[in-house]
Amino acid sequence: MKLDLPKKSNTQDQMSIDSACVVIIGANGAGKTRFGRDIEARYNEQTHRISAQKSLSMPKAVSPKTRLIAESEFLYGYYTENNDSNVQFKESQRWGQNPNTFLLNDYDKLMVLLHTEEYEESIKFKNNYTSGQNDEKPITKLDQVQKIWEYILPHRKLVILAGSIETYPVKSLDSQYNSSEMSDGERIIFYLIGQVISVRHNSIIIIDEPEMHIHKSITKKLWDKIEQERPDCTFVYLTHDIDFATSRLASTKIWAKGFDGLDWDYEILNDSLELPEQLYLEILGSRKPILFIEGDDSSIDYKLLQLIFTDYTTKPLGSCQKVFETTKSFNEQKGFHNIESFGLIDRDRRTDDEIKHITNPNIWVASVSEIESFLLLKEIVKIVAKCMMKDPDLIFASIKENVIIFFKEQIETQALEHTIARIERKRLALPPILNFHPLI
Repeated sequence: MKLDLPKKSNTQDQMSIDSACVVIIGANGAGKTRFGRDIEARYNEQTHRISAQKSLSMPKAVSPKTRLIAESEFLYGYYTENNDSNVQFKESQRWGQNPNTFLLNDYDKLMVLLHTEEYEESIKFKNNYTSGQNDEKPITKLDQVQKIWEYILPHRKLVILAGSIETYPVKSLDSQYNSSEMSDGERIIFYLIGQVISVRHNSIIIIDEPEMHIHKSITKKLWDKIEQERPDCTFVYLTHDIDFATSRLASTKIWAKGFDGLDWDYEILNDSLELPEQLYLEILGSRKPILFIEGDDSSIDYKLLQLIFTDYTTKPLGSCQKVFETTKSFNEQKGFHNIESFGLIDRDRRTDDEIKHITNPNIWVASVSEIESFLLLKEIVKIVAKCMMKDPDLIFASIKENVIIFFKEQIETQALEHTIARIERKRLALPPILNFHPLI
């Protein structure tokens, strides 16, 4: 579906996208909720927005109404006999005149609509039934909700009763209890499924913080199944969760940078990005320069360097080659995101001549072979010795002697490893390196 987006800062052009799934991702305070509210206002009658601020109080039992009344109260929070005017009451009745921060409290309206439809479909089936007919019973919205809920939570079952729903563990049929006593996670999953199942055909569904109260292990599974159940609808997600954003594979991603009270600063992310999408979104969430390093989240490199480079967002990428490639790719996109990035690699048996020929000015080469070698620097050794109430000069002299003895014993192995490293670099034909930015 084609969607007109909110007004973007510094442009008079109308920003539009054509997508069945849109993810608005940004930090807290970036204006995501108001972004969603702006879309709702543009397509008010067609849009159903689910707030992040909502009550999870599930009623123990409800009474059905006519379907027209139940649906109107669910969608707009209000019903009048002139059904065409009900949407006019949406902001005051559903959103309490404060659509950005109002605590949405519509679980009872959802349950009334579900039970009303269940009741009416049952009556219709009964009235149309003739003895011996082979017609299958209708599949109601509650049936759909139950099917998805039990698929997501296979250890639990639902029992649909007149005006109420009960729950029990799969292995304990005798432990049946009212569903209002379910956990927050179980109730929010039922609520979200019910909300989406109950909207009208071809609706725009805006979900603020779709991952809230839901365990990460089932979030993707839940929304994949919900989207699959409503292929006619357009889904708009507002989130700061990178894992969730990247789980929406066939979606348009919009990076919300900020909101000044009138206009939004945002970018529609390009599908042709050379960087992995998750990495790109994670970096965009930080406004500091980026330092790509070797290793992973558990390595000494990461633990040490993030304490040293406090003015940078430190991101481990694994291999030296990956640091080269990502630093290059990210800087080529600088016109889009305006974030400076650098790469820091270990010396790794490189000769002085090899270091002088590194071509990327944003690649820094440490003056030691690997990160652990920093701990053998004279200044570091003496500082640690002082903290341990030891004589700094004696400790350093002892460590120096032990290191020299160790390398004398390992000289043939070291020579062999240096030779292998040289041959490997020749084989890979790494691009020559020109500008060297010394770290130390």
